[in-house]
Amino acid sequence: MMQQPPRLRSLLLSSMLPRLVLLVAVLSIILFALSFHFIVKQTDQLQQQSVDGLEQDINYIVSDTTRQLADLAANDIIINSLVDFEQRDNYLPMFFRSLNLTQAKSVEFALFDFAGNRVIDKNWNAVIPESLNSAWRQQTLGSSNAYSSVSKNGVLISVPVLLRGVAEGALVMYVDSLQSLLAPYPRLTNQLVTDSSGHVLFSSEPSLIAPNSGFSDFDDSGYAIKKADWQNLTLYSVKPTITAYREAAWTGIVLLAMIVGFVFIILHMVSMTGTLAERTLSTLYNDIKNRLNSDDKTSLRLDSDVEAQELADIREAFDKLIWDLTEVSLSNEQFSNVLESMGDMLVVVDQDKQILLSNKRFDDFCHDQYGEKNGILKFIMQKLASSQSNELTHFSVSTGQERFVHWTKTSLADANGNIRGDIYVGSDETEQRSLESHVKVLTHAMDEATVSIIISDIKRVGQPIIYVNSAFEELTGYSREEIIGHNCRSMQGDETSKQTVDQIRKAIAVREPIETTLLNYKKDGSAFYNRLNLTPVKINGEVTHYIGFQQDVTQQRQTEQYLQDAREKAEESARLKSSFLASMSHEIRTPIHGISGVLQLMASSELTEEQKHYLSLAKFSIQGLLHIVNDILDFSKIEAGQLQIEENPFDILESLENLQSQYAIMCQEKGLALYFHFDLQGFHVVQGDDVRFRQILSNLLGNAVKFTDSGCIEVTTSIQQNADNSLKLLCSVKDTGIGIAQDKQSTIFDVFTQEDLSTTRKFGGTGLGLSISKQLCELMGGDIKLESVKGHGSTFSFTIMLEQADEALLKPVHHSSGVKREKGKKGKNVKY
Repeated sequence: MMQQPPRLRSLLLSSMLPRLVLLVAVLSIILFALSFHFIVKQTDQLQQQSVDGLEQDINYIVSDTTRQLADLAANDIIINSLVDFEQRDNYLPMFFRSLNLTQAKSVEFALFDFAGNRVIDKNWNAVIPESLNSAWRQQTLGSSNAYSSVSKNGVLISVPVLLRGVAEGALVMYVDSLQSLLAPYPRLTNQLVTDSSGHVLFSSEPSLIAPNSGFSDFDDSGYAIKKADWQNLTLYSVKPTITAYREAAWTGIVLLAMIVGFVFIILHMVSMTGTLAERTLSTLYNDIKNRLNSDDKTSLRLDSDVEAQELADIREAFDKLIWDLTEVSLSNEQFSNVLESMGDMLVVVDQDKQILLSNKRFDDFCHDQYGEKNGILKFIMQKLASSQSNELTHFSVSTGQERFVHWTKTSLADANGNIRGDIYVGSDETEQRSLESHVKVLTHAMDEATVSIIISDIKRVGQPIIYVNSAFEELTGYSREEIIGHNCRSMQGDETSKQTVDQIRKAIAVREPIETTLLNYKKDGSAFYNRLNLTPVKINGEVTHYIGFQQDVTQQRQTEQYLQDAREKAEESARLKSSFLASMSHEIRTPIHGISGVLQLMASSELTEEQKHYLSLAKFSIQGLLHIVNDILDFSKIEAGQLQIEENPFDILESLENLQSQYAIMCQEKGLALYFHFDLQGFHVVQGDDVRFRQILSNLLGNAVKFTDSGCIEVTTSIQQNADNSLKLLCSVKDTGIGIAQDKQSTIFDVFTQEDLSTTRKFGGTGLGLSISKQLCELMGGDIKLESVKGHGSTFSFTIMLEQADEALLKPVHHSSGVKREKGKKGKNVKY
């Protein structure tokens, strides 16, 4: 006969009691250990507080007594007593009798003069050791400092009586023992103070340890001791350990009583809970049984009209379970259909690596492999043992080729989050790998092509570039990262033919191919002619992209243009030369002479000194302009070899200063700094062609101002005397302007030459200045050279040969500015 199972309440009690006993035992041990630790820690903190309090008391007694003595020493009565020998006996005794600085009964005071003689005292019967007596006298009377000493000889404190900052005497307090000073203060524990030899100076409990005894004689067994050092003393706190044990025992009794009460409460709660659970489950069992046996599926309530919320929840969950079982039976077939229709392979294994579920694709895959299904699965699980995904290579029996499958592992968890196994999903990427390989081959072929290839997406807004090859980067200077995502318009400029651009746009709009040539610009700003062949790309019958093939035909276009220009120049050369000379000599000189005449008329009128100075600068500029015009005409003479270099005495320093004043205004308008450095070695009057010298320097200064937007211009001029007494002038013009590219420097002194077309458009000029300057330098026995870095400025340096001249040959010149010049001073620097 089957034994009847026990009741729920009995099971709960039999199950809970062993755990409860173990819990109570562990809890009791932990609580008692924590309590004992807390009591020991509290005792240690109490002793530390006691030692700290004792140290504070000693510090307070010494510092407060020293302060009070110092206040007394500063009293006029004490100070006067050291100088008023006749009258001090009238007031000093009464003053001393009223002194009471501490609570100690036997306190001795004395006033000593500078020689160490006692002037007056109160209760002074002290017999002080010679070492202590010498120490306080030397410190207080000798060094005018306060002195304090706590030792077995007592407590001695002395302060100087100062007169004009010098000790005239000393006020001394002496107590025969530390015991009398500390006795009045309350104590948390038994306290001791010993000196370095262990001699007891103070004991708060003389019956335990007597003062003036040795601490080593004290039996410290059964006591907790805490000590601290203070100066040359040692402070102790002594407390019987029995006190801590007694506190721990009382605490343990209280905790034990609380735990026993807690046990009885828990037992009662477990019993009540078991009874309530029995009643609740019995009611639920009867209710479910009645509902299963009855055709009426409505909820039944027995014994009570009020149903607990838990019963209602369980009954509702039971109803839902019945409904879910019905739904599951219907959805199993749908789930199976979903698994079979998956495009990927799927297999589910439990924790023992046994197959729980697999779809048809996985089964077909296993049939196409060598080996059994479990062996294939074991291979997959080994490869994914240390990772969640991996691409594996398998051999297909049917095709005889490799298959590439990307496997992914996911943990199989139940509703409670417990791991029940693993899910393996395989995606066959064999066809994708083949396509990727084919694409890589095509991409590599395009990237390595020598022709520039560009592809743009015309379906996206802005028709951005999506691909360029290496030849494109080499042609344009743009990297893939810089150009991809942008439109081809970024390579067009102001001189790009708008008509050609419109033709390209129209061809793209109607999705037709086009071949044309247009002007494009590289990343560095240089222009090139681009022969462009655009071909539409169709996907599913719709044009979605355009592929372009580009070729640099700049050299071919330039060759054609050079041939055209050469023919035109040959036809116009003779006419332009004669027309240029005729028109320039008449059309330019005439208004310059007119302006010069007006300036001469203004010079004859009444002007201020400043106006005369400005007028002289204007006349100088007109003369310079006239010379420049003449230089243009001289170009023809230079070519014909008919230009003559004059040899006249002139003041080179004056010429430099005039040029400095002329160009200072131009530099100031552009915000540039202008520096002139002179080192003429005293040769400020020389023999040479002043006009040609100023013409060369004006050309270089004009170019420096023109091509410099910020920074400074430096003009350095020096003269060297040669062995044959001839003079060599070295002059350089340095700017922080745009600079000249290295490949353009070899042709910069050619006729009608500037760095490039963009320079001509931006800054203007004819390109004759440097060519004329070079030929003038050569005619004057010198040369000109260039040092420049693109973007970092240029330095033009030239030399000419001069001769010495007599200053008396010069005509006197009136300087309206009133500034006295230092002729040829070495190292003169001028800044504007």
